[in-house]
Amino acid sequence: MRIDGPAGGAWTVTATGDGWSLAAQPDAGHVDAVVGLDTETAWRLCTRGIQPGAALVRARIDGDRQLAEAVCQIVSIVY
Repeated sequence: MRIDGPAGGAWTVTATGDGWSLAAQPDAGHVDAVVGLDTETAWRLCTRGIQPGAALVRARIDGDRQLAEAVCQIVSIVY
């Protein structure tokens, strides 16, 4: 996942037996999909200010579309 903009960054998300693992450093090896979002879309998606489908329309996706759709199910708690 790549978030563009001043508050952005890049992370590697890996499927595990129990769910997903998120690493702060991008994986330099093989990736199955890259999802790029601007900061506004990412913030709204994570806090459910927009629906995953709306984020997918705005996303830049390279690779496996099903994985991209799974990434866009993200929810974050901000406090």
